[in-house]
Amino acid sequence: MNEFPDDIYLALIPVQVLASEAGEDGKVVLIRPKILSARWSWFLKLMGKPAYRVKLDVRGSAVWAACDGARNVAQVAAVVDGAFPGEADAVLRTALFLRELQRGGFIQFMQV
Repeated sequence: MNEFPDDIYLALIPVQVLASEAGEDGKVVLIRPKILSARWSWFLKLMGKPAYRVKLDVRGSAVWAACDGARNVAQVAAVVDGAFPGEADAVLRTALFLRELQRGGFIQFMQV
């Protein structure tokens, strides 16, 4: 049985692909268009609220900020672990959160 995250996953580089803005207390708000397909992007102009606004907590904001396109998953986890020392399973929690960000279309992974 494979353990998550494995070395291959930890070597991937998460890259932000959607916009974000500063929210309250330094927390990040991610902005995700309701329609990601370029084919239907014209429809966004007709919508009153064309984007979802996803408010991250302090830990999620630290993960997002660490995804600068230069750090791999293991390095992002190390940055977050340094910001929140003593947290159990920091690498696993960070990897799971990054996986959810990818599933939501907020980041993409690059291979080295």
